[in-house]
Amino acid sequence: MRRLVPIALVAALGAMGLTACATVNGPMDMTPEAAPAFVAMAASSDLFEIESSRLALQRSQNAMTRMHAQMMIRDHSNTSAQLRAVAAGAGIGVPIQMLPMHAALLNDLQRAGNFDAAYRAQQVTSHQQALALHDNYARHGDNPQLRGVAASAVPIVRGHLDHARRM
Repeated sequence: MRRLVPIALVAALGAMGLTACATVNGPMDMTPEAAPAFVAMAASSDLFEIESSRLALQRSQNAMTRMHAQMMIRDHSNTSAQLRAVAAGAGIGVPIQMLPMHAALLNDLQRAGNFDAAYRAQQVTSHQQALALHDNYARHGDNPQLRGVAASAVPIVRGHLDHARRM
C-alpha cells in the first residue's frame, strides 16, 4: 500500500534539512545525504532507542524484552558516542533532544496498554528506518568520516532489527 507523506511533515523536515519521499512503502523513507541532517536524524534515532529501552526496563517483565532493551541501551550509547566524536571533528553539532517524530513514538509507547507488543512493533519499525538511514548515508553521504560511522552502524542496526523481529 502506498502512503502519501503529509505536506506539513515534509515542510517541517525540510526546515531541518531532512528529506522525505513523496510516497513510500512501509516506514517513511528519510535518508538525508547532507551531514548535518544525517547527524540530527541518527542522534535522534539513538536517543529514541535508549529512552524507549529504559522505559522497557521499567515496564516489562518479559525476559526477552528486557534483554533486548539492555542491548539497545549499550549499543546505541556506543553508536551515539562515535557519532558525537566524529561530528565534533567535522564541526557539526549533535542535538541532545529527539526529533518530533521520535518524541511522538516515545509518547505513544508511554501510553501503550500492551507495552511489550507496542515496544516490539516500534523496535522493528525504528530499526527499519535506522537501517535505511545508515545504509544510504554510508553509500551516498557527503562526509567521508561520517560515512564510516554510518557503515559501522549498519551491521549493528541490522542485528537489532533481526533480534526485534524474533522477540
